[in-house]
Amino acid sequence: MLADFTVNLSDDPGINSDLEALVRSVLEEVSKMFSECPPAGTRPIRVLYCPEGPITDSTTDTTVYRIGLSVCERSYSQLVFQLGHELCHVFADPRRTNWFVESCCAMVSLMLLRRLSMPLGIPPSPHWVSCARSFEAYADARIQHATATVLGSDSLPDQPQLSEWLTTVSDSFREDPLNRPRNIIIAEMLRPFFEESVENWDALRFLGKACSSPPATLDDPNLYSDFEFERWLEAVPEHLKDLVRRISDVCEDRTPPSNG
Repeated sequence: MLADFTVNLSDDPGINSDLEALVRSVLEEVSKMFSECPPAGTRPIRVLYCPEGPITDSTTDTTVYRIGLSVCERSYSQLVFQLGHELCHVFADPRRTNWFVESCCAMVSLMLLRRLSMPLGIPPSPHWVSCARSFEAYADARIQHATATVLGSDSLPDQPQLSEWLTTVSDSFREDPLNRPRNIIIAEMLRPFFEESVENWDALRFLGKACSSPPATLDDPNLYSDFEFERWLEAVPEHLKDLVRRISDVCEDRTPPSNG
């Protein structure tokens, strides 16, 4: 499904070859997570160096997905983190995003780091596989930094406390959808739902339909559009509706207070 790809991240052929091997492994893992094609269809993927930072462009050329990463050296953990995030955008519709989409993409990044931390079989490249054990450590470090930055804590609180916290910051979502530490906290809130079943990942394919106004290009001011759980619920197939309802309950803190 995502087999047609090219990688042009480094002018050094050896480095680029190693990064290409890791990109292939990431694409293979993503293909295991999503059973259906992206909303904009299956297209060749062009992974390019973008010093300004990671970005996915599906509109400049509608026949390909152009994914820009700021990795040009053997920064393997950073590559997995950035590429996982951008591939999530491919499956969630890269023409629009918001606080929830950004949080889901952070979740995919962290999940891929964990999945690739213990590779099985013959390594695709002898250079990067020795670093695979550092992938999970990289994920843990990002979570710890986010927890300290956002919550001023050494560890994540339990789910009810996180839900309560989320309601206190929800007013800032539209103005600040790219708050990376906050998105990582929300990603950890969401992770248990998607670890339940591999089919749950396909719910992310309908996130674009949960946005209030689709932009035409990446420059459109409506790119950071509002997100509505009700729209997402309407869009997903029947077998995923319970999942969306449960996620909505947690994110919108609808759980009844304890009598204790």
